[in-house]
Amino acid sequence: MTDFDAQFVPPEPNPVVSALIARAMLLRAKPDEFISLFHPDAVLHMIGDRRHSLFYGDYRGHRQILKLLRDVDAEFERVDHRLLNAVIDGDCFALRRLVEIKHRGSSQTALVVIGHLVRIREGQFCEVFEYADTATMRRLLC
Repeated sequence: MTDFDAQFVPPEPNPVVSALIARAMLLRAKPDEFISLFHPDAVLHMIGDRRHSLFYGDYRGHRQILKLLRDVDAEFERVDHRLLNAVIDGDCFALRRLVEIKHRGSSQTALVVIGHLVRIREGQFCEVFEYADTATMRRLLC
């Protein structure tokens, strides 16, 4: 490979971040274990319109984030999920997941694309932005 070609080859992703993503995918259904992936001072931004769901907003620290995770799991069941794609850049990553969820109250199911932008500090999530397809979520909640 020439020096010119090497400029267009992305660096290998950070293996620590790759392992953290894999662990997150495995643990998400277990909030009490999943919270260990978050830095104690972490902030989770659930992006969306609060008029359509009380889950949207900012959550700070383990206590608030764990409560949110439990509340979401009480409202929705994840039937299936898979990683669509991920981009790792140093200690940050972005990913998209396709999640089949079932609303526990109405039993309606839907496929929802969820996007995440994550910053990592000391091997843990320190800031997370999560955006779920709001149109699909609105149909499930109405």
